[in-house]
Amino acid sequence: MSWFSVIPMAAVCLALLFLPGTLLILALGLRNPAFIAVAPLLTVSIVAVTAILTPYFGVDWSVLPVAVASLSLAAVFLAARRIPKLRQPHRPWRTAIGTSRRMLVLATVGFALGAVSIGLQLRAAFGRPENISQTFDNVFHLNAIRYVLETGNASSMTITGMTNGDNPPYFYPAAWHGLASLLIQVTGLPLPVAVNVLNLCVATTVWTLGCMLLVRSIMGSNAYAIGAAGVLAAGFGSFPILLLDFGVLYPNFLSVSMLPGALACVNVFFGTSIFAHFGPLARYSLAPLSALGVAVAHPNGVMSLAAMSVPILLAAFTTFAIRQRRAGRPAGVTVLAGAGLLIILAIIAVLWMYVRPPAAAATWLPVQTPGQAVGEILTNSAMQRPPAWLVSVLVIAGLIYVLKRPSSAWLSASFAVIAGLFVMVSAGPAGTLRDTLTGVWYNDSYRLAALLPVAGVALGAIGAAWAIQALQNRITSISQQTAFTSTLRAPAAMYTVGPLAFLAVLGILQAPPMLTPVRSAQANYSTSPDSPLVSSDEMALIEELNQYVPPEATIAVNPWTGGAMAFAMADRNTTSKHTLTTYTKATELLNDKFREAASDPAVCPAARVNNVRYVLDFGTREVHGGNHGFQGLQIPDATPGFELLARHGEAKLFRVTACD
Repeated sequence: MSWFSVIPMAAVCLALLFLPGTLLILALGLRNPAFIAVAPLLTVSIVAVTAILTPYFGVDWSVLPVAVASLSLAAVFLAARRIPKLRQPHRPWRTAIGTSRRMLVLATVGFALGAVSIGLQLRAAFGRPENISQTFDNVFHLNAIRYVLETGNASSMTITGMTNGDNPPYFYPAAWHGLASLLIQVTGLPLPVAVNVLNLCVATTVWTLGCMLLVRSIMGSNAYAIGAAGVLAAGFGSFPILLLDFGVLYPNFLSVSMLPGALACVNVFFGTSIFAHFGPLARYSLAPLSALGVAVAHPNGVMSLAAMSVPILLAAFTTFAIRQRRAGRPAGVTVLAGAGLLIILAIIAVLWMYVRPPAAAATWLPVQTPGQAVGEILTNSAMQRPPAWLVSVLVIAGLIYVLKRPSSAWLSASFAVIAGLFVMVSAGPAGTLRDTLTGVWYNDSYRLAALLPVAGVALGAIGAAWAIQALQNRITSISQQTAFTSTLRAPAAMYTVGPLAFLAVLGILQAPPMLTPVRSAQANYSTSPDSPLVSSDEMALIEELNQYVPPEATIAVNPWTGGAMAFAMADRNTTSKHTLTTYTKATELLNDKFREAASDPAVCPAARVNNVRYVLDFGTREVHGGNHGFQGLQIPDATPGFELLARHGEAKLFRVTACD
């Protein structure tokens, strides 16, 4: 399959991401096109909550319940807008848009440059549309999508039933899996292709537009900053490509992609943004709805949002207190607001202690010294990526700019919070303090590195706008002193053509440091004879399973060697669907003794429990090395009771004749 052939499916994916949320944006009465960036966040919230609720109504997972939920919520917002106190202020269309021709051109070009750059990076990283990530966590993620399609249930409350044996399921963030399953239902794409298309669409649009909206909420209609945000969204090696390489952390990737837009909504909620003329319904709805989607995409995403929002809360309270005092109002209202602030901070502190993985899962250790960590922050080279010198200069310039202006200084604090956490997780001493501060992210340096661009892109864009403005001022000064300069042509060149050229040059110069992250991801998405999860021989055998294995049969597999991918790739049930599976007693017996089926009378009854009639033997090479046993599924060619049906290299498929 070629990338050109999936372009129409990518358009469908974008419609799936944006249409439900856009319906809510319109129902809230928001006319500014900048808020299209919030639409996919609202869509994720609708998808995540609908997926949790549909099982209680006996409805299978599909686009239909998502459409019903979207229309119902839009109707509620339309009805609420009829309440006088919630009514959105009426503004003429042109005023509501707040868009000059320069803004439209620069924002469009900036978004196009950033989105295309990210698209090209990921196209190179993925290789072919059908390639899969050859990493540990991908066993769960791809199989979870197939599980949703098979069961008609995408609920985050039950999806772990796939791996939990006889134990009750527990919460696992499944918003990403729900979206991927909807895309497959609507388009009929093969599962691996749908995964790559969805991730590409999220990275190019949700992330890029969110970065632009965040800058818009801070800088107002500064076309230079907004356009630069679009370009710089593609200039950081630690996101979006890092979480599509390491792990692979697809739910975390979706959550972080939503953070810039969600942070902009928090900025609006607390009245610290440049946006004006908001009705209370829109102002106080966007942030909670967006945060809900971020939370169900991945809980550590909403904790990241909380950590980066604390400076906004403090800035909002400080501004309110100063205004109250200058207006000569009684201090009681300020004290009450301060009490509310303390309550919110206390709630965040409580959540910080409980919205986190078990301590046994947060086992990542420090990877460098504090000096190295600070150096990586200053050079935008987190996790040993090549330094991005131009981007770093712009980020530092942006830091200087926002620190000079009280209205935007909170952004520097948000960046400092994440930077401090990154230093702690990657270079701090292992112990209670580190666990308390960074256990939310599994004590994983990669996850916190991915958060640095959330504020970093905005700071870089502000720095770029400052540079453009300074350059324009310099040119104007020279023009006024030079008799030969045509002052009639200067404005057009200076205010449109010049900034466009700056954005183009910025896009070109920020590209070289991205080559190493792209090559790193390429290694994880290539299928070769030595691929760590599913080799080319193993993939070839999986692709032939429908010729040998009937749909109702179950295949015994060792998930550590990649055999469990037969469920996702070939739509054939397997005894295990993830490396970290809790097994039933019957399956444990098969894992240990299946090859003794002809001699051990306990084996065949265990096989019949789940109709296990086939075995995939992918040898002993595991995705992370090591040896997790599964001796019962290592079948020599002449084993009594087993018929060899197909073979590619060392990958073998057997039918169990001993239990006929």
